[in-house]
Amino acid sequence: MNIVGEAAISIDRPASTVWDWVVDPAKLHLWVKDIDEPGSWIDEAEATKGSRYRIDYKYGRKTNEIIFEVVAASPGKSFVVDTVEGPYPILVRYSFEESSTQTSTVVTINMNARSDSRFTAMLFIATGWFAKWFMKRRLQGELRDMKSKIESK
Repeated sequence: MNIVGEAAISIDRPASTVWDWVVDPAKLHLWVKDIDEPGSWIDEAEATKGSRYRIDYKYGRKTNEIIFEVVAASPGKSFVVDTVEGPYPILVRYSFEESSTQTSTVVTINMNARSDSRFTAMLFIATGWFAKWFMKRRLQGELRDMKSKIESK
């Protein structure tokens, strides 16, 4: 069972600038809710296929370490990561569509949360409609925060 949410926003910066900002795990805490500290690349990696980064994600009263692996990376075009360690299996796809004038970029984020147990599968079934609405709302808020941070630079 999966819950999928998607949101998009236009940012008044070129795609290369937005891409560089989005793929930096040290900036995730600036726009992703429940991440309070900068993330970091593992083994001084970078945003290329197979690279990994770690974040500390707070849920409730517990902080969980989550490791993501880069599944695909095309600078200024797309960035895809998947959870490889941690309690929340999530595939996240970012796409970047630059305007013809190269002065703005539409960023789309697609999040696919997968159940990791029978319990979460049942929760997804019971709350799926609400969870999907909540995820989209949350993603929209995070993208607004991202836009604000990038455009303030």
